[in-house]
Amino acid sequence: MNSFSLYKAEIKKILSRKAVWIAMAVSVAFVFAVGLINLSADGHSAYVKKQEKLLTAISGNAVDDAFLDDFRDEMEKKIDEDPQLSDMPAAYDPGAAYRNAAEQAGKSALYDYLCSVVRDREEAAAITSDGFYRAMREDIVSDGTALGSSEAELDTWLEIYDGIEKPMAYSYALAYMKILEVLYIVGWALFMNISIALAGIFADEKTYRTDAMILSSKNGRLPVCIAKIAAGCTVAVTEAVILLGLCMGVMFLFYGTAGWNAAIQNVMPSSPWNITIGTMVLIYIALAVLVSILFAMSNALFSLLTKSAVATMAIHAAVIFAGIFNIPGKAGVIKKLWQLRPTMALYSGTFCNTFRYGGMNNVEASVLIYCICIAIFVAALLTSYRKTQVESR
Repeated sequence: MNSFSLYKAEIKKILSRKAVWIAMAVSVAFVFAVGLINLSADGHSAYVKKQEKLLTAISGNAVDDAFLDDFRDEMEKKIDEDPQLSDMPAAYDPGAAYRNAAEQAGKSALYDYLCSVVRDREEAAAITSDGFYRAMREDIVSDGTALGSSEAELDTWLEIYDGIEKPMAYSYALAYMKILEVLYIVGWALFMNISIALAGIFADEKTYRTDAMILSSKNGRLPVCIAKIAAGCTVAVTEAVILLGLCMGVMFLFYGTAGWNAAIQNVMPSSPWNITIGTMVLIYIALAVLVSILFAMSNALFSLLTKSAVATMAIHAAVIFAGIFNIPGKAGVIKKLWQLRPTMALYSGTFCNTFRYGGMNNVEASVLIYCICIAIFVAALLTSYRKTQVESR
């Protein structure tokens, strides 16, 4: 049997397990459910399409005083025409009248975006362009300080942020905001699917006692090991592409695709990165592929070492659960490295992380560490598998 035939056989073996298909079906249903929940929270689809049309029409306009004044004048006109919009007591919800007016005008996403920058509903209604960009800068500093970034790290990022052209162009990009809200959860579903699919990739040899047959083959275990590694990577990457593609497809279907070439600050106001939303999405896809390979190789290694699919899944469940927690206190080497854990790779705050790792940002450092870990896991798999073969003979 040649190498490609071994590879196809391993793929077939992985996909023959019902648990793999059940887990994927549950994840697909989950992604659709998340999309429907988001749509219901934003109102009926007709309102969402109306909002997309109105805000896409003003996309590309500079966020300057004229832009903000036009929006404020439109909201005040709505309030004057319908006094009921301001019935809610200001003490209970400052800025409620503007929020209600924005919703009636089909521009609630724009008002919510201004609130996400200013972080004060009342001030958002009266913000000037100077105040808008000052608030963005202050958000970077406050978020970075809370994270534990040093002054030198913040200065580096602020220099990058200050290099962004201002006034920035506004863009309707609600689909990408929604993707960011659920990307972390989709990532968790991906990790669990990979664990279910690959936990038995080596352990099943022991369970079904096929290891002796492999040992007696002409070429021994090395071609089989390589085939398993390739098959595991293929399945993991395919699952990543399916889940991320489905997540993005659902959000694009509901909210449109506008915003790809807009500045990242249209969806992440406190991000100091000088990139477009499209570049951000491509980086997330690349991270998802890389992390899926990393999890595939760690699953394969634990499957080989423990010789138990259950133990492998238990170990990875513990790893995923541990990823929930952050290390408190001031930033140190351990905390900085902990921010790079694979379970955080698809977190929406990835592009708001203001740590520096030498001359690298967090994404560059993550890619380097993940690639090193993958190489170590592959080397350990090949070495351990060959060692088992020699010892058995």
